[in-house]
Amino acid sequence: MTNITLNRLFSHIFCYLAFSAIGFGVCAQTAQFEYDLKITADPTKRAAYLKQSGEVPSPYEQVFSLVKGSMSVATVVDKVDIRKDQYHINSTGNLAAVLATVLNDQKLLRDSVGAITNVGMVTNTYQEKRGNTELLIARVEKNALNFYKISSRTPPVGSAPYSGRLLDMLTVGYQFIGRELPAKSVALPVTDGRSLKTYTLVRGEPWDFPFDGGNVRAIRYYKTTSKEDTATFEVWFSEKEHVPLRSVIGLNAQYGATIQVDLKKIPKFQ
Repeated sequence: MTNITLNRLFSHIFCYLAFSAIGFGVCAQTAQFEYDLKITADPTKRAAYLKQSGEVPSPYEQVFSLVKGSMSVATVVDKVDIRKDQYHINSTGNLAAVLATVLNDQKLLRDSVGAITNVGMVTNTYQEKRGNTELLIARVEKNALNFYKISSRTPPVGSAPYSGRLLDMLTVGYQFIGRELPAKSVALPVTDGRSLKTYTLVRGEPWDFPFDGGNVRAIRYYKTTSKEDTATFEVWFSEKEHVPLRSVIGLNAQYGATIQVDLKKIPKFQ
């Protein structure tokens, strides 16, 4: 075996050991996750709420009025890039053909950039754009999480005190790759680009999850609710890879809708 071959072998071994030891390692790790997004909606509930409140639905929300019962409405692709001390997740949601035509090919665009630390991913900047709505930006600046619309070069439209750990709507699903799943409840500060909330995820039951033509052992985590925050959230992480197999978001009663996101296939990091 030549020295070049040996060097490559030792390099691959080193990368593997480093990745295993600290979760993300010193070598670039990239993977693409593809999901099917399904919505179960009752348009009459949303219509009644809008009539009572006088609110006007955003262009992106029109998808709820087009759903009758339960149907797959979009494909979401997350590109996850994990490096030694930083990460980048880019997500694009494309509507199904019929809905794309009706809604002028609106997309759900999200992007998260931050650091890799001993507690996992820590968000620095999160961006989200839903269809024709304004771009939302949440950015950590000094000791505050500032919120912007359209551009971070304009004055912030809001702010929240910040110190320590921060997640967003993308990193909350990939937070445990290469790390142990929490044995008990865990409190996670999460931003959606508009505000900062603390989600308490409770560890639920393990079960054999029907997936990709077979069964995959998964652990369920679910968010606690309150009178002020009635939206529900639950996610099933694969017991082996700790990736999100399914996420279910029960929107507030004013929307009359539930969003379910299912991973199509577990990818391998390269």
